[in-house]
Amino acid sequence: MAARSLREKAVLGILGVVLAFAVLAGYWFTKGKPAYEAAKKQLATKRAAFEREEKMIGERELWDERYEAEASQIPVVEEGQGSDTVWMRIVGDVAKKNNVFVSDIKAGRRMESIGNMDEVNLDVKWTGALESLVKFIYELENSDAGKFDVSSLNFSPGKRQGYLGGSMTLKCIFKR
Repeated sequence: MAARSLREKAVLGILGVVLAFAVLAGYWFTKGKPAYEAAKKQLATKRAAFEREEKMIGERELWDERYEAEASQIPVVEEGQGSDTVWMRIVGDVAKKNNVFVSDIKAGRRMESIGNMDEVNLDVKWTGALESLVKFIYELENSDAGKFDVSSLNFSPGKRQGYLGGSMTLKCIFKR
């Protein structure tokens, strides 16, 4: 090979730089940019989660106060007293008040202890109008007589026109 002149070397150097730039630009537009956008989106999501968790940690005293206020409203059932009978009576009274006929209430087999609190499930079979059922569930969940939560609700058209029938499972929380 013959020795190249300075001019030829400069032209080849510029062509090499332009070619390298073209290859890098092609890579950026085909693979680099989508990966960059995905990483940018993931960073924004992680940053938002971090800020949300940091805010919750800063509000710990408020959450502790709310927990204590709510826990103080949880009823106490004496050790010798059957908890399921207490809840059955309360559910029956609330149902009667809201014109919902309860045909059967059974205590569920599952009873859990969560810290110093216990949880029992009640299986309730009911019949009533939709509006009465809504009022019944609302009053149960906002009752001062106990802490109830509807964990499942099944219903079907009732035998009488305008009525529904079905079953629900209530979780009842109490202290011993």
